[in-house]
Amino acid sequence: MDELKKVLVVEDEPDARQIFLDVLSEAGFDTKVAADGVEALELMQQNKFDLVLLDIIMPNMDGVMTLAEAKKYPGKYGDMKIVMLSNIGGDVAIDKALKLGADGYMLKSETEPDDLIALVKNYLGVA
Repeated sequence: MDELKKVLVVEDEPDARQIFLDVLSEAGFDTKVAADGVEALELMQQNKFDLVLLDIIMPNMDGVMTLAEAKKYPGKYGDMKIVMLSNIGGDVAIDKALKLGADGYMLKSETEPDDLIALVKNYLGVA
């Protein structure tokens, strides 16, 4: 990768957030983290991310509300790909998020570090 791709991980669980940060940073991505949707939107205003990995269930502002806000104002938050994170397959919130414009979703409980890197590279179109 010539220029580091910027990835934002939005995850309220501290251990999971750290794992995402470590794995993606070691894989060569410029990675930032946020603990909830409010913090994520602030970071999106300050940085132009290529990809956002957005947890669905979080305090303060959940992932679906965060997605809706980001998609409503792309000039304010950037026009990045957004992939929803969930631990529950078949979640109604995933369907809602996809209808709101999410680019896809990932089941956290079924994703190993190598799978995560491959998924991020795939969404970013990098080898």
